[in-house]
Amino acid sequence: MAIKLDSGFEILRFSDLNYEEITVEIQYKGEAIAQINKDKGPEMLEIEIYTGYAQPDFVPKFGLSDLLEVLNEAKKLLQD
Repeated sequence: MAIKLDSGFEILRFSDLNYEEITVEIQYKGEAIAQINKDKGPEMLEIEIYTGYAQPDFVPKFGLSDLLEVLNEAKKLLQD
């Protein structure tokens, strides 16, 4: 399942073998920038922010309101 936002963000919901529960990956312009898991429960979500990127010229620079929007959408997915 994927949700694409007009801001260039995309949310991918999937199972990662490193986690017991469903996780979501947040991408920006096709590059994975973070993963959120709910292993500690839906009220204790954890985010892992990636620092190494596949595209060497990728700069994770975007509007704060766009980032907050994608994080809120991702949180809703994990709490359903």
